[in-house]
Order: sequence, then structure tokens, then C-alpha cells
Amino acid sequence: MKLIDRYKLNKSAKVGQELVCPSCGTKFIKSCYQQAFCKSKDGTQCKDKYWNTVTPNKRNNKTRISPASAAWMERNSNYRQHDVDYEHPFSGEGLGQWTD
Repeated sequence: MKLIDRYKLNKSAKVGQELVCPSCGTKFIKSCYQQAFCKSKDGTQCKDKYWNTVTPNKRNNKTRISPASAAWMERNSNYRQHDVDYEHPFSGEGLGQWTD
């Protein structure tokens, strides 16, 4: 059974029915009307994995870069490309070479 079909089946099931988690395949008893995923893993791992899998724009994380992150990467990529002689003060050769 496909993930989306399993999710729809779980959402339409009654409280108290035994269901199968669409993400991990674990059997569980539905404890409240909106539950569709098991609670066998910490946090919301099954739910997150499901939605990241079935939502096309979430499959490729490269398409979800925020404008602020894109601007930061652009600023820093230009800085690092043009300054070839830059040596970070905590690099292996730069340790202990402070002139203060």
C-alpha cells in the first residue's frame, strides 16, 4: 500500500482501531481522532519523514534555501574566492600566531 493511501486510511479510521504507521510500518492503536502516525519514535520523526517524502519541493533540500541564507552564502562565497591568501586564525598553521 502506498504512503498516501495508508495515511488516508489512518485518518479515516476510528479511535481504538489497530493501524500501521505510513512511515515506519509499526502497528499502533489509534488513540485520538486526528492521529495518523505511531508514537514509537521520539518527537515527530514519522510525521516529518512522511511529509518530507510526499511533498515534492521538500525532497530536494537545495530548493528550500531561505533568502537570508542565499544572501549570506553569496557574500561569503565572493569573499573566500577573491582572498586566496586568507588564513583563518584557528587553522593549523595560524594557531599561536596572534600579533596582539
